[in-house]
Amino acid sequence: MLLYQLTQWFEERNSLQKALLSGVEDPTGDLQLRMREVEEQLYSQAERWRNEIGEASYVQFPYEAPYLKDDMVL
Repeated sequence: MLLYQLTQWFEERNSLQKALLSGVEDPTGDLQLRMREVEEQLYSQAERWRNEIGEASYVQFPYEAPYLKDDMVL
């Protein structure tokens, strides 16, 4: 779901950017405002995603090789 949302926001950002670069008149600044809102959403979701991945890495347990147990030492 997160990747779908990111894709949608990237597509909207690209269409807004094309509109701004093509010279579409924006006297009220609505396009630029929407562009900033979309970029804030992208950064927010990317930060959330990065934090969730970081938290998930703390939960993973390291692999323990059974042949390296201390009780096997002579």
